[in-house]
Amino acid sequence: KSLDVMGSPIRIQFKEGENPYANKRNTLTPTQMRKRKRLMKHIKKSK
Repeated sequence: KSLDVMGSPIRIQFKEGENPYANKRNTLTPTQMRKRKRLMKHIKKSK
């Protein structure tokens, strides 16, 4: 494929295959959970 970009020539390689993170859920740390809970409280209050 060709992109009309000026500057240094670059090569982009498209890879195919399974996503290794497809079924992994991001587990939040206790600090992140606390912050999320606090932010959700503010969002609910403003509605």
